[in-house]
Amino acid sequence: MTSDVEDILAVARSLPPREQLEVLRGLAESLAGTFVPLEDAAATFWSSRSLDELAAKRHIPIVTDIHTLALPDWPQDESADDLIAFVNEQRDADLGV
Repeated sequence: MTSDVEDILAVARSLPPREQLEVLRGLAESLAGTFVPLEDAAATFWSSRSLDELAAKRHIPIVTDIHTLALPDWPQDESADDLIAFVNEQRDADLGV
């Protein structure tokens, strides 16, 4: 507990019980307003949407030519196995393995 919170609690405890309840009510109302948007966001997150809806929302283009996904800087003489090995090495390096 921070010193600011301890100071606030000390002041609140010095109030008469009825005013302490008013402080609690005010804090509860303030917190309720804070958590409502979080609950709405959680409900939206867990709602089911189709892939088409998700793609449209994010403006993801439809791939009509597989060659557009090719990495332009990847050497032609390296295989998919080389790519997988490279990715695994990078992951290991990032993890410090």
